[in-house]
Amino acid sequence: MRRWYIGINDHYYTSHICLEEASWYIFALENSIMTICDYAPRIPFPKIKIKRDEEETNLKDWYGDTQQVFHAFVCDSVFQWCQKRIKNTDISLPFFYLKTKFPDEFKDCSYEDSVKVRKFHSELLSQVIKDLMKNDAKDAELAIKTFCECRKQQT
Repeated sequence: MRRWYIGINDHYYTSHICLEEASWYIFALENSIMTICDYAPRIPFPKIKIKRDEEETNLKDWYGDTQQVFHAFVCDSVFQWCQKRIKNTDISLPFFYLKTKFPDEFKDCSYEDSVKVRKFHSELLSQVIKDLMKNDAKDAELAIKTFCECRKQQT
């Protein structure tokens, strides 16, 4: 059985078309376990004290809830097993070429907003460099803090 999809990275503007080949039961198992993982109940663990990796903690802080434990120990293991049996073939193509050929796949990508953010970051960095070259450490430090805060907001 074959499965096609388009991979998009709208931060670095890279894209590819991917073909995955495997037996039908591999895809069925992968899809089934992901669906079960989505619908697994979220029952929080009690705050019973435990010792893990020489650290004192509690069940809730360490494991979270039943869905997280199911995902970590069951879903991910089955998913990784399936991925080992799927043959991938990637074809890298220019971002804007694929955007013109498959516009529906790119409807969540906002190129214009990204360009504005990058331009703003570029201006901030150039200000930092100018301040550093003038040996104006206070202005450079303020600009670096502003730049870091803006980057944090973007992620």
